[in-house]
This record gives sequence, C-alpha cells and structure tokens, in this order.
Amino acid sequence: MKHLLVIFLCSISFCQAQNIEFDIYFDSGKFVLSKKHTKKINQELASLDSTTTYNFVIKGYTDFVDTENFNLELSKNRANSVTTFLKENYELLINSIEKEAKGELPTLTKQQNERIGVKKHRKVSVVVSKNDHKPKVVKRKENIFVIPVKKLQIGRSYSFGKINFKTGRVTLVKSSKKELEKLVRFLKKNRNIHIEVQGHVCCGGNDDSDALNNAKGTETLSVDRARFIYKYLISRGISEERLTYKGYAFKAPLYFPEKGARDRSANRRVEIKITKV
Repeated sequence: MKHLLVIFLCSISFCQAQNIEFDIYFDSGKFVLSKKHTKKINQELASLDSTTTYNFVIKGYTDFVDTENFNLELSKNRANSVTTFLKENYELLINSIEKEAKGELPTLTKQQNERIGVKKHRKVSVVVSKNDHKPKVVKRKENIFVIPVKKLQIGRSYSFGKINFKTGRVTLVKSSKKELEKLVRFLKKNRNIHIEVQGHVCCGGNDDSDALNNAKGTETLSVDRARFIYKYLISRGISEERLTYKGYAFKAPLYFPEKGARDRSANRRVEIKITKV
C-alpha cells in the first residue's frame, strides 16, 4: 500500500509539472487573430495559477503556398500576433517569451493542390511552462486618473493611488479610504468600464510566493487584500458584474531585491486591470 501511495503522489507531481501545449490555426495567408483564436487561447490558459509566472515558447509556421520569403514573413507575423495578445492580456503571468518564425513546414509530397495548401501547417504552436519562481520586476503603472478614458486599454494594468494596509493584515490605514473613494467615483462616472482588482505584496525573499495573512494563518495575503477592495467597491454601489479580483503574490514587484522600507512599500500595492470598456 505504501508503495502504491508513493507512486500515486509521484504521478500527481508529474502531471502538475507538465507543460501546456496547443496550436492556433489560420486561414491561408492570414495572421490576424480572430475572436475564435482569442477564445481558444483563453480556454487553454484558464488553468494557469495567478500566483506564479510562466515561460512561453511561440513558433509560427506556414504551408508551402507562395514563396519561401513570403512564408517566412507570414510565420513571423503569426507568431507576433499571438505574442502581442499574450503580452496585452497575460502580462503578470509572463516570465519570458521566446518567439520564432519557422516558415514552411515540410510537405511529404509535392503533389499538393497549391490553391488549398495544407491546413494543419498554417499555425502557431504555443508551449507554456512554469518558471523557477523568481520574482519578475515590472515597471510602475500609469495612474488611471490622469489618462483620458478613451485611451485606456483593455488588458492593461494601472495604478490608482497609494493603498496601505496594516502589516500582515487585510486592514486599511485611514488615509487609503480617500484613494478608494476616488476609484468609486471614477467607476460610477464611467459605467462601461470593468476592472480586475490586483493584489501585490512585498517582502517575498528570493521566490514569488504569497505573504502570510496573520489573521488567517494562510499565505494568501495578496488574494485577501484584492478581495477586500473588490468587496468594498461592491458595498459602495459598484455592480459585481463589473468586477473581478486576483492576488499576484510577490511575482511582479517594482523592486527586487528590496533594499529597504521604500522598496517594500512600493511593492506592497493594489492595481487595477481594465477588462472591458
């Protein structure tokens, strides 16, 4: 029985370590992503853990139709389209992206219809693997209150003022309530905007794990703080349908390694991502 248990646990670990691999197929000569393409990508990546980051390998291909130079450029454009979508919509989950234009895939026989080509060769292949749990430094986000609403971009994250919590807890300091009320007024004024509340923590050491919530005794502090803001907005009359929340642990600090209280304070933040305009 003990041996069976070991085998079972090893099997679970092996499965969890597996990469995500999938292909996106295109019509002949095309490289722009359609709604069907983006839906496929979102479905394939739905199981990714928001508290870690991933390495992406993107390879673009074509069939034999047209010239080799044309097909090399086409495969590059296909890889670029997928890469751009990932950067715009999964920024905080990306540790690295390796992109390659592969051109034509070899065809077994030359007796192919050049008007039809080979559908299964017109694709982008995506391979996703977990990184080594090292935090990835990101740039400070623009303040949403100083940007014209028409210029806000879906999938991009923004800051909205300094939100401070008591150390290790989901309790706001009094000065932060004014910043939250500014966000409430902004969302009430711009009723078409939907957001994701994103929680970040400091003091993560050498890995990107979440911090301890002292009140609960669980390492879920970034999630719990994001949930707190989410519930606060609902309590102030913002529709739940416009809101989601996620905790991003210590995987996207502004400063790493942290050299003092100033760096830790900057990393300990809440941001918002535009999900719909």
